[in-house]
Amino acid sequence: MSVSRLDTGGPRKTSLYEELHGRLKAEITRGTVPEGLVLTEAALADLVGSSRAPVRQALQLLFDDGLIARFDGRGFVVGTTGTPPKRVKLGDYLGKLFDEDGDRTMFAWQALYEDVESIVVYRSFFGRYRINENELARHFGVGRGVARDVLLKLETLGITEKDDNFRWSIVPLDAQRIRDLYEVREQIEPVALSSGLGGLSNEHVDTMLERLSQALADYPDVSASTMYELELDLHQRSLQSCPNKEFLSILKRTHCILTLSKHVVGSRIKMPDYEPFLAEHIGVFRMVQRRDEEGLRKAMRDHISNSQPNVQARAAYIREHYLPDEYSFII
Repeated sequence: MSVSRLDTGGPRKTSLYEELHGRLKAEITRGTVPEGLVLTEAALADLVGSSRAPVRQALQLLFDDGLIARFDGRGFVVGTTGTPPKRVKLGDYLGKLFDEDGDRTMFAWQALYEDVESIVVYRSFFGRYRINENELARHFGVGRGVARDVLLKLETLGITEKDDNFRWSIVPLDAQRIRDLYEVREQIEPVALSSGLGGLSNEHVDTMLERLSQALADYPDVSASTMYELELDLHQRSLQSCPNKEFLSILKRTHCILTLSKHVVGSRIKMPDYEPFLAEHIGVFRMVQRRDEEGLRKAMRDHISNSQPNVQARAAYIREHYLPDEYSFII
């Protein structure tokens, strides 16, 4: 099986930004969205009924695809740089894009997922806390079922868990847990990726290398959402070719490590002057390109081992310099 860029297990399991990116990309490539159409975070967020965070990520992906261009600092236009903007209503072209076949219901949990993930991941640095499902629903103005869907998604990533009395809690992301998660990753990820070599197409590898090389050339002028996508390219999407699905199930609970940097680097923590994972990812994909199983396992193992001190340092910095934010649904 060859792995696509957004091969994440089916549309009903994707995050809102991935769903939004996929649908907009399809409309633009089909030509149903005209060149020059202005896309702004505020207008799209209002259209979808979400916060701006997932919209921002989706727009960044479309920009990386070369399908949209920055426009006077006020958003993006469909097309290449220099495309004149068209003053038309966004809803006239995209109004029905997310309002067919019950999609509004489907998006209910996705629309607030990024906000809740950010809050919960940040709080996990400070210890274990209870989450009140009813208060979570009340805080965001949604039904209890929607709040539960968000918490269930977080549970699959090892961010939340339920006790024997069905009470939700945040799983602490302390130094010991980070060490434990990295030990799991170091043991399983190199084997999982090398065993799936046959399913990684040359086209997939070329695309990954091209994206990494571009980010390395642009750094530090690279958005946090792009950096996160590059992490997913290797540590999630490329691993989907692994034939041992039990490996993938175990590794899913380690994905909270990836979300750690996603929610603090570039916001609470300054972007580092140099981000070594870009060059290390390139090294891994070079081994994939050569179909060198032994070299691939070593490159992957070294990369995971090298990244743990940086993640530990970031988590320690947050604990030392910040206090946990207060929310009514976190006890």
